[in-house]
Amino acid sequence: MKLIADARGRLAAMGIFRPGTAFDVSRQPDGSFRVMELVEKEVPVVKFKKGRGGLFFSPVVLSREAVRAAIRADRDAQ
Repeated sequence: MKLIADARGRLAAMGIFRPGTAFDVSRQPDGSFRVMELVEKEVPVVKFKKGRGGLFFSPVVLSREAVRAAIRADRDAQ
């Protein structure tokens, strides 16, 4: 399929680009562009509770590995 951009650099194709959808575009070594739709991944969330004295605590015990994995998953989802 051949697409031509308008004067503002926008592409329009109703069957491919749905409104409000995010895409990742990367340039390939042969000069072409690769367009991939970004899919939102499920990210684990822990609800913190407020205790006495204004301190917050987690209702579950969190390990460093679990926190690291959640941060990586959140960064990868963006």
